[in-house]
Amino acid sequence: MEKCPDNRRVSRRRLTLALIVDVILFLIVGIPVLYLFLQGQPFIQGFLCDEPSISLPYRPDTISTPVLIFAGVGTSIFCVVIVEVLNAINRKYIRECPTREDFWFIAKGYSVMVVGFVVQELFVEFVKRQLGFLRPNFMDVCRPQFNRSLCPAYITEYTCSGSDHDADEIRDSRQSFPSGHSAFSMYIAVFYCFYIQRRLHVSFSRILKFFLQAALVFTASICGLSRIRDHKHHASDVIVGFTVGAAVAVFVYKLLAENLLSTSLEDDVSKSSMSTSTVSHDLCCTCATPVSSNVESHTPAPLLQNGYFNDVPNTLDEGRHTSLKLKKSSPVCHPLSTPVTLSSQQELV
Repeated sequence: MEKCPDNRRVSRRRLTLALIVDVILFLIVGIPVLYLFLQGQPFIQGFLCDEPSISLPYRPDTISTPVLIFAGVGTSIFCVVIVEVLNAINRKYIRECPTREDFWFIAKGYSVMVVGFVVQELFVEFVKRQLGFLRPNFMDVCRPQFNRSLCPAYITEYTCSGSDHDADEIRDSRQSFPSGHSAFSMYIAVFYCFYIQRRLHVSFSRILKFFLQAALVFTASICGLSRIRDHKHHASDVIVGFTVGAAVAVFVYKLLAENLLSTSLEDDVSKSSMSTSTVSHDLCCTCATPVSSNVESHTPAPLLQNGYFNDVPNTLDEGRHTSLKLKKSSPVCHPLSTPVTLSSQQELV
């Protein structure tokens, strides 16, 4: 069955519609994440008087949030570029220029990465606001005013009087668990470890792929450890952040990217064509001539005519079975003095 030219056009429209729906769903999830990050108010949690774990001095960020986002985007671009360059260097994958399938693979990889980032960020920001764990520098940033006669009781009523820090920094000092920097950096590292494992194919080195993956994990670890050194997070915050980032990366890659990256652009269009053809039979047309159902089947002619058996006796006597035997021509006898010659037909027999 041959498809009409309009079928492919409809398939691309359905593919575009699916992309629009995915973008809308992405915005539905992404807008709350942006709101939580910019305006979300954390839970007001109390503290113990002179608690040493939250009394560390304030230090500026070694890796700020804008720098982290820039580094994450730069790392993703670097991974994609270095993978394609190494594939081009390898003799098995030399091409004059990237093909359309290469760009389609890269675009799908980026889209999956962004979806996973939104899921990871939604989980981290929601937990931060719900728990409101205090950062190690909380006492220095907030400078809480409370009734010290209640010490060493658990203080729940206090007001922040820190004049050296603005309201956003005071609000941020109540968002320690889990570490967003650790979760994001480890998510990028683990996701592109899977990406390199899937995309990079080189025969001139057996450990190059492993070194690239180890470099990603090592860089993410440096980012998380810097948060402990800067008194922004406790060690438990960083460990849980690493776990969340790695878990989301594995979850997204196994459930979404593994199937999506294994199909090409033509496969996506053909799948859309198949789904379209099942909905409406008008999208397909038959170009072959239909075979009539009234054509009678031909019975092959018998090898032996029925008249051949007319001379064979077909009688059954009581207690005696008569079998059918083919008539054989009697052999031709020649005198001994005459040489015997066989015809070509008799020799074949």
